[in-house]
Order: sequence, then structure tokens, then C-alpha cells
Amino acid sequence: MATEKFEMTLSLNVLKHLGINLYSSNPAVLSEAVANAWDADAANVDITLDVEGKRVVVQDDGIGMTLDDINNRYLRVGYERRKDGGNARTPSGRLVMGRKGIGKLALFSIAKTVLVETVKNGQKNALLMELDAINDKIGGEDPAVAKPYHPTEMPTESIDFENGTRITLTDLKHGTEQTGQFLRRRLARRFTVIGPEERFEVRIDGTEITVADRDLASLTQYAWLYNEPSSSSARDAFAHVSSLEDRLGEVGETFRMGGWIGTVLDTSKLKEPSTGETLNKIPLIIRGKLAQEDVLDQFSEVGIYRSYLVGEIHADFLDLDDDEDIATSSRQSIREDDNRYRALIVAIGQELKHIKSKWTDLRNADGTKTALDIPEVKDWYLTLGKDTRVRAERLFGKINQLGLDDSDRNELFAQGILAFEIMKQKDNLDALEAVEATDLPALGKILSSSAELEAVMYHNIVKSRLAVIDKLDRLVGDNEKEAFLQEHLFEHLWLLDPGWERAAHASMEQSMKKAFAEVTDKLSQEERDSRYDIRYQRTSGLHVIVELKRAKVLTDTNTLYSQVIKYRVALLRWLASVGRENEPIAIVCVVGRDLRDWNDPGGRKTSIETLRAIDTRVILYDELLLNARNAYSEYLSKNEEIGRVQKILEAVRATSVEETI
Repeated sequence: MATEKFEMTLSLNVLKHLGINLYSSNPAVLSEAVANAWDADAANVDITLDVEGKRVVVQDDGIGMTLDDINNRYLRVGYERRKDGGNARTPSGRLVMGRKGIGKLALFSIAKTVLVETVKNGQKNALLMELDAINDKIGGEDPAVAKPYHPTEMPTESIDFENGTRITLTDLKHGTEQTGQFLRRRLARRFTVIGPEERFEVRIDGTEITVADRDLASLTQYAWLYNEPSSSSARDAFAHVSSLEDRLGEVGETFRMGGWIGTVLDTSKLKEPSTGETLNKIPLIIRGKLAQEDVLDQFSEVGIYRSYLVGEIHADFLDLDDDEDIATSSRQSIREDDNRYRALIVAIGQELKHIKSKWTDLRNADGTKTALDIPEVKDWYLTLGKDTRVRAERLFGKINQLGLDDSDRNELFAQGILAFEIMKQKDNLDALEAVEATDLPALGKILSSSAELEAVMYHNIVKSRLAVIDKLDRLVGDNEKEAFLQEHLFEHLWLLDPGWERAAHASMEQSMKKAFAEVTDKLSQEERDSRYDIRYQRTSGLHVIVELKRAKVLTDTNTLYSQVIKYRVALLRWLASVGRENEPIAIVCVVGRDLRDWNDPGGRKTSIETLRAIDTRVILYDELLLNARNAYSEYLSKNEEIGRVQKILEAVRATSVEETI
């Protein structure tokens, strides 16, 4: 039997626990291939995604491998380069990333077939590894016993490069269809050494991965840098932030921590638009490569500021050659019980407390500046007393900490100003106790202030009601309007009459509900089917009965008269029983179509007079909307000369963030 050229020796336990199923994502797998290229002193790495052909190719121009390198290093699972006769640095002086010697197994997490082609010193080699064959070979009676697997020797004629390694992954598993843009961003965030500064350029489908692909520093509003040289691209990336603090030497007494932590203006910026993935995390980078996805989950801090954090911590001291390996088997996280890691977490925790304090001060100051950049707000602010100004500044700051969009933030600013005016009015009312009966100017000032606030609030109510009317008016179908009115009309009688505000819910309504039910039980089926609902409400000193007819029903005055009189009589009897028979009644029938007898000569006038005799009027669905719109629009037009407070509120609501920054 001929001697096999290539040999991999491993046990099934090694595959299960250290390799094939250990990597959870395609970016994590490709990261191992990129890390191997870094360790091979490559200057260029090209990743090609062939979705149609279902293959991925990773090629580098590193030093490549000889036959001896392949068997004794690459195919030797668990080979520790830094201890087993290898070097901790590449020929060019790079600190190597690899340590455990299991990265090559990651490839089997996304592909069942791996072709390796490599050239070193003119020596070409090619081998094919197949996952199914590996499982068959080592899956015998005793999986703990190491067994050899011999990859298939492949022809080298297709090798068309002078040095380096090309790895072709085929027979891809499900879930490997990510786009080049997706993978560029993920790989950019997993490495800090990609780019011309480190002479290590990585391309996906011909497009180079750059710092811009990380798209993290650009999101920040404030940033804190740790041991980053003043000339570094990391520092340059924060040229846009409104506050940049250099924390050189402030963190870690026995180690050197690098990287940065930043906060964003708006938490929505920390959501990936395409995937919904959160960027609200601080990954741990060791030797230029992602070592842990997020260290923020180590802290139970629940302050608002935590949801604004983003950044990365560089901690090369966790991977010194002579120290014990701190990484877990997958090299995607750190052993959290290690004393070095614990010391780092303590230092980060202290730094987060510093950031929290600074962030609060900065957001408060920016909130006040943003608000006071609006001239009307500044004029209002200057009318406040010293203590009240401090409270206003705190309020603006807290609103700014919420990270709302422009319109929501400005609405809260406006509501905050209104709240201050209401508090001032309360102080005025308290001051009434000290006002002498003869002090008419003081009393007049208090009344004027009260009237102005009342006008502001009613102005907002009217605008809100007009918005509801506009929405209802856009419901084109009668059935839609019918359903909307049935749901909302009885709770919002202002749709029928602007003078009818919120109905008072008293115990008498329960009594009338019972009385009305007794009347309804005596109606014919046709009478019941002709209407949607009938309700009783007490509002604005009136006892109101509203009957909502179905939109398709065609009725007449006499029919309406005979129906509503029964409910009117029931209401009058109840009022008489409680000694309130002289209180006014109003009955409204809301219909979808003109009454049948309105088409007769003088029919509408006769109908109005007939129904008026029993305190009843008829209104069409469309008339209801038109009347309400006209009434409220007339109010706004007559009150164009809005008061001082309303002018401030409208100026705040109309201001965009671009105008205030």
C-alpha cells in the first residue's frame, strides 16, 4: 500500500468539542481564514462569493506552505505555533493571532468540502478535505482514540499564483448566502488591522474593506479615547464629535488598554437597518481581532446612558506569549474567571461611571443650548427667576438624554415650557390668599395669566380635534364612517356640537341604560335593524340622546318621530321621578341619507319643525364633519393673535435639529 502524502490526526471528541460546530456565523468562520492570512504575512486577501455556484474562495499572498508545513502545522489539530517550535511573530514582525491551532476546523462550519492550494518557495501543493470522509474515518467504536485522516492529493496545474494560499469552500451549508456588503461590514468590525496602515488589505468581490465599513465612529456624539496615538486613523474618525476626551493613562495601572467608547445622539442609530441587529455593545479586540462580542453584558448598570454606548476595547495584554491562553475553545469569547479579564472588567466599570457622569453633564448642556437657540424659548427663559432657570435647564437636559427624534424632542420641550407656566399659575393662585380685595391690578394679572393658559390648552384641543375630523373625512365608504362613529361618537359629543365637551358619567346613565333596554325590547325587528346604536349622555347641562342610524337606511320624519319619542318619554319619566323634570333635553339622529320626505315641497322645513317640538334634530354623517370642521376652523381663524405662551410652543415645535446645532 502506497504511503499517503498528507495526514491529519485527530479524535472525534476534538472535532465535536473544538471545531466543526463551534462557530456560529459566516463572518466568524471567514475571520479565521483572514486571521490565518495575517499570520502568513499576507499583504492582500481576496474573498470571492459565488452564490450561484455555491462556493467561497479565500486567497492570500502570504508565505504559503511547504509539504512539511502542511502536515506538521496546518493539518496538526492543536498545533500551538507560539510554543511548538514556531514563532510568535511573522517574518515581517507581526504579532500572530493564532494560538490553539484549530482555526482551520472552522471552515467545516459552513462547507463540507475544503480545497487548499498553496505555494512556498516555488513548491506547489494541493489537497482536498471532505467532512463526510473525516466523519467516516474517525467515527469508529472508540471516538476518543486518535485516528489518521488522509486528505486527497489534488493536481497543482490550476495553481496560477507564485506564493500564498487559496482555499476554496464548496458544498456550502444553508445560511451562507450573505451579500458582500454584509460580510464587509462584519469583517471590518472583527478586525482593527485591516487597511493600508498595517499593510493588510482585504477585499470581498474586489471591493476593499475600509474603516468606513465599520461605520461605528461616525455614529457617535461624544467619545473617549484610550491610548490612541494622536496621528492614528482612530482619532481622525472622531473629528466630527462635539466632545472628545483623551483618557491616556487613566485606565489600568498594570496594563495598557486601548480603543474607544462613544455615545450616540439617538439610540435608533444603534440598529442595523437591514437586520435589526443592535450595535449597543462594546466588543473586546485582542491583537487586532475580535475576541469577545460584548463586554457590556458584564455590567448590571441600568442607567439611560447605557443604551447609548458603542465602541471597542483593545486589550493585547490578555494574550501575551508567555501567559496562559485566556481564550475559550472557539476563540470567540474570553474565560471570564481569569484574573486578567476580571481586572479589565473592573477598570472598564470604573470608566463607565466616569462616562456616565460626563455624558449626563454634556447632554444637559446640549439640551439647554438646543432649547435656548430658539429665540422665543430664550426670551421665555430670561423671564424666569434664578432658581426656576436651574430647574428649566435640568428639564431640558433630561429631555435631551432621552435620544428622541427632532419632533418628539421639541414636543417635550414645548410641554415642559407649558408645565412651567402651569406651575407659575399655581404659584399665582397660592398668591391669591395674600391679595387684598382692593388690589385690582394684582387680581387682574392672575386672571390674565389663567386665561392665557386656558387659551393655549384649548388651542391644542381644537387642533387635535381638527386632525380627527380630517382623518374621519378621509374614510370614503359610508360603512367605514358608520363603524368609526359607532366607536367614537358617544364618547366625543363635540363632533355633534362644539359646546358639548366630555360627557359626565353618572349613576343616572346606568338607570337610563336599563330604561332604554326596556324600550328597545318592544321595538319591531325592522326598527331595531334600522339603527346602529342609541345612547344617553349627560353633558354641558343637557340630557342628550343620540341615535346613530345605519348609513344605508332610508327613513322619514314620522318614522324617526315615532321611534325617538319612546326614548324621550322614558327619559322624562325618570327625570320626573327624581324631581328634575325641568332640565333640558336634546335628541340627535345621525343618518347617512336625506330623509325621504325632505324631497316634498317644504318637506325639510316641516321636518325640522316637527322634530324640534320633541327637542330632536337630524344631522347627516357628512354634515356632522362639515359643521365640526367649520366651527373649529372658525375658532382658530378668530384666534390668530395667539398669546405669548402659544407663540413659544409653536416656535419650538417648528424648529429642526439642524437649526439648533
